[in-house]
Amino acid sequence: MILLLLKISFGIDDAAFMHGYWIAAVAIVLGAVLINVCYNLIYFNKVKKIAKLLSEEKPQEYIDGIENLLKTAKGKTLRNILELNLAAGYIEAKQFDIAIPMLEKLSHERLSGSSVNVVHKINLCLSYFETAQYEKAITVYNENQGLFQQYRHHKIYGGNIAILDIIAAIINEQYNQAEELLDTAKKMYDDPRLQKSFREILDILNKETAENH
Repeated sequence: MILLLLKISFGIDDAAFMHGYWIAAVAIVLGAVLINVCYNLIYFNKVKKIAKLLSEEKPQEYIDGIENLLKTAKGKTLRNILELNLAAGYIEAKQFDIAIPMLEKLSHERLSGSSVNVVHKINLCLSYFETAQYEKAITVYNENQGLFQQYRHHKIYGGNIAILDIIAAIINEQYNQAEELLDTAKKMYDDPRLQKSFREILDILNKETAENH
């Protein structure tokens, strides 16, 4: 509308006007995209700072931080990612009764990007396992093998997928394989949080092995 008013006011001919219109339209679109990217980056940087609380074993402070971001965040993609991060906090706090419904709700959303999807599926599978919903856990694991394969050797996600492999072996009562996978994973991934998870899985594996022999 503003551009049309300019055309009428200054008597610009149609050819010149359309040329100027398309340039302006592209600039407006690009400007909107740039603003959107900058807006999201602001939130991602805030999440990055808050994420340190998880490594410091302060899940409740992390949860509070993400919830505060959700109060002001706009845009479905951004909110989905924040909710995924929030679910991770509840998983860390072992509040699976809150985390699982959040993750299940996100299952019905079109999550943007394979890395976002792999985080979602990892967390959903782990949450089902932790709450003894083994059939659901193994279903998520089996249905997303293609996705997991893409990230199996990934620096960030590889260790978590290794955990899923161990969990799947335990669910399938392949305890020797689970033990071998666990030993390999412990040597490959030295991240303190992963090592903590490996110790927890070892306890589960020992318990399952004892009960089934």
